[in-house]
Amino acid sequence: MNYAAIHSGSGLHLLDHIAPLAHVLKAPLFIEEEKILEMAQRYYPQIALHSFNPLQLEPLLSFDVLFNCQKWQPHFQSLLRDLYQKEMRLVYCPHGQSDKQAPYLSYGTQDAVLVYGKLQLDMLKKLKQHPKIWSILGNYRLNFYQTHKTFYDHLAHIEIFSKLNPENPTLLYAPTWADIEQGSSFFEWAPALFDELPSSWNLLVKVHPLLEQQKPAHYYKIITQLEKKTNAVLIDYFPPIYPILSKIDAYLGDTSSIGYDCLAFDMPLFFLDVPSLKQGFLHKCGSLISDKKNIYRQIEQDKKKYSIKKQTLYKKAFS
Repeated sequence: MNYAAIHSGSGLHLLDHIAPLAHVLKAPLFIEEEKILEMAQRYYPQIALHSFNPLQLEPLLSFDVLFNCQKWQPHFQSLLRDLYQKEMRLVYCPHGQSDKQAPYLSYGTQDAVLVYGKLQLDMLKKLKQHPKIWSILGNYRLNFYQTHKTFYDHLAHIEIFSKLNPENPTLLYAPTWADIEQGSSFFEWAPALFDELPSSWNLLVKVHPLLEQQKPAHYYKIITQLEKKTNAVLIDYFPPIYPILSKIDAYLGDTSSIGYDCLAFDMPLFFLDVPSLKQGFLHKCGSLISDKKNIYRQIEQDKKKYSIKKQTLYKKAFS
């Protein structure tokens, strides 16, 4: 069978999921947005990259299976059949493991899906969204990073870590976007987090791209506060996550899937309390911060160990 991967739309956050998958499949990656294509050429040169127009599907007709990190629309299969007399398997690949339920509610409509491991399968079964055709991936993105570690570590040093004091511990703050479950901590917590950043810490902030689109004025007002800090770096155009996680000392987040990515490293995990936060499996592997005052002191004083819980959850999440 001939495989191809597709990056449709402008979701930059999807690139670090679909590009490594294309590499695993030894498949070309077709990218719709020119800006995303340019970023892929810089950060994923190992992959055969092509541009494509979603209104002109002829370049895709030579393939038997298409993979996408955007859910396939139900009509796409019939469109291929009616317009091109082409039968094709359409496979959806998730873009991150999390405890949020909303992303899983339409898995049952997909032609076929990929899952990371048993944890995702259990969640789909609970939500009665168990797919008809599925395959377990494991942590293919971590394997991709380890294969190309020298290349990505160099990029991360040049673009991120060279800007920071190597003597300081480094905290990564990676908030999710304000989706239907309202699990984002950014607009409520980021001002206090940025304001009280001490000189003894480095802070990396990897924002979800949709935060900027949701409330642009509010977003830029908060980010301007961060730009005044010499020991902080905003990561808004660096798709690979594992070169970052391999160099940080602690993680701070909410319901972002990056928290699950952190399980591959035995680092302290901290979660900011938001009113709508539904604590899931991941939150049992770290400490909850509910006081906006002295956030960094709370992190420094927390000596709890969750190594066994993190290892157990990692194995279940990425079987």
